[in-house]
Amino acid sequence: MKIVIRKLNGLWHLIVGASQIRTPFLETQDRALVVTYARRAYPGAKIFQRD
Repeated sequence: MKIVIRKLNGLWHLIVGASQIRTPFLETQDRALVVTYARRAYPGAKIFQRD
């Protein structure tokens, strides 16, 4: 499973396959926090980060 993390419209978004999930983190928060959240929510997934 691949997950792409990107900023969009002031919020972080996780893109899992074809689904886009808005995360509860604002764009101003640390990216590492969002990556940690994604690792907990989707264990074993490959995580890609984009700006």
